[in-house]
Amino acid sequence: MAEKDPHGAIITLVSVSVVFVALVILYFAYTFIGKLSSGEMKLKMPEKKKKAEAKGVPSGEEAAAIALALDQEMNGEVYAAISMALHQYLNDTVHDNESYVITIKRKR
Repeated sequence: MAEKDPHGAIITLVSVSVVFVALVILYFAYTFIGKLSSGEMKLKMPEKKKKAEAKGVPSGEEAAAIALALDQEMNGEVYAAISMALHQYLNDTVHDNESYVITIKRKR
């Protein structure tokens, strides 16, 4: 390489162009990922996957039957436990007041 390019112009040109092309590719990749994560752009799903996802959703009658079964299964104890947990959470009685002092005693 030293005989064909004694000043290193070819290798410099190739290395600079490789770095520039890599930076352009990274720019477009990060822009694409940013738009996907912000919800600005959405991937289109094939129709087969959309139909398969729709099969997992219960109909109105099925949802009503599930709601009735859950309502019959849950008795007053469940509602009492939920309301007690909410009461303790909203009145800040869930945790004790901590001193935030670590009390580690070393054994000698």
